[in-house]
Amino acid sequence: MAVVGIIPAAGHATRLQPLPMSKEILPIRGRPVIDYLIERMRSAPCSELRVVTRPDKEDVTRHAEGHGAVVVHAHPRSVSESLLAGMRGLASADIVLFGFPDTIWEPVDGYRSLVEAVETGYDIALGLFRTDEPERADVVRFTGSWLITAVEVKWPNPSSNWIWGCGAARVHALEDVASEREPGVYFDRYCKTRDVRGVWLSDSIVDIGTKESLQRMSED
Repeated sequence: MAVVGIIPAAGHATRLQPLPMSKEILPIRGRPVIDYLIERMRSAPCSELRVVTRPDKEDVTRHAEGHGAVVVHAHPRSVSESLLAGMRGLASADIVLFGFPDTIWEPVDGYRSLVEAVETGYDIALGLFRTDEPERADVVRFTGSWLITAVEVKWPNPSSNWIWGCGAARVHALEDVASEREPGVYFDRYCKTRDVRGVWLSDSIVDIGTKESLQRMSED
């Protein structure tokens, strides 16, 4: 069984343009922002790291290869399609780690708890965080035993401030992920018939996906 980290980095970052480089390479606290996710995936640990990006994002390709990652060139139309492209060739029982290369969260070893949850029998485990901006993310509802019952994908009036920001899953559980444009929509559908485990990681998560949040992080 392999543990493989998959980083979707094929987006156009339209909300942040114009940029001097790809969003994933923007320096945050002295490091390209993608490096924070790479560090966390390798702390799982993972046996392989795959970065899915477009061929024209040459700076992402060079940076990923410099980290020893496998670069998967593709033209996915969504994050879900990026995950599917990154999983090609993996066995159904392999575990994939997924997250977003424009987020920074704690703890660094958070993926270990997610992998442990999958290894104990949950096909999908989502890393949960509490945030002051739940309307910008996918809010989750869950039971007292941390079983996820619903995922609200960027609702304008979310029901709580609990969100998911990363995850681990068996490959076979994500084989149909591209049937939904947003992974959160897929997880919402999945948890209605099968168990999806939530794992609280921390109250620390930052998304640089908007100009306002990028400016705040750049000033820290």
